Amino acid sequence: MKNIFNIGDIVTLKSHPLFNDNYSKINCPASQVPPLMLVKEILFEDEKKKVFSDEIENVIIADKIKYTCVFFNNNKSEFVEKSIYQSFLKSHKELKYFRKENKDKNDHRDTLIHEVDSYINAQYCFGHIVNFKTVKLENKKKFDETDYKYIHTFTSPEFLLSGLKINESKKIYYNDGKPKKITSDFLYKVLWYNHNQQKNSEIYLPIEFFIVPFVSKTFKVINKNSEILSPH
Repeated sequence: MKNIFNIGDIVTLKSHPLFNDNYSKINCPASQVPPLMLVKEILFEDEKKKVFSDEIENVIIADKIKYTCVFFNNNKSEFVEKSIYQSFLKSHKELKYFRKENKDKNDHRDTLIHEVDSYINAQYCFGHIVNFKTVKLENKKKFDETDYKYIHTFTSPEFLLSGLKINESKKIYYNDGKPKKITSDFLYKVLWYNHNQQKNSEIYLPIEFFIVPFVSKTFKVINKNSEILSPH
């Protein structure tokens, strides 16, 4: 079984309403919409992992691939990690965002998804501003009726780059050379104002999570496929 998603990919639960709303506004309570998440680690179970039920024949109860996924909880102003089976996830590429009636149904989706897919990772520069990759997709959700406090549950603030280090959680392989765990090579430390705790918070996360928030000649960037440069 091969992994569908890679480090830094945007994913969410298959139950996300924007997979089914056909370019209309979300018609369920905002509090029931799952977050958009980024893949932090890919975990492969060994061949002995039980995926079928012992009680009912041919009933699948688990996956051999799961992901450590990360999202930002705006209410608590903190990052949250969840371990989720591959079978439960879909890519952001299939989300259908609300469109106005006088627009071609594919215009808004294609423009927004294309923009997100063209993001480039921010190169490390101490004190520069970066965005979490899901921020625009979370901000663009539209609801029929909802409680305002839940609309921006998973949006994120701007972050300041405050550190860079090699990831101590190394890639791990089985004896036959097949991967057991895939991780990012480098981690950024980012700082933000934590409104819930009334203080500044910091955390280390994969460099693939953070993007350039605006075009600036003074803000250097690296391509997704480029090697990260050492900080100066």
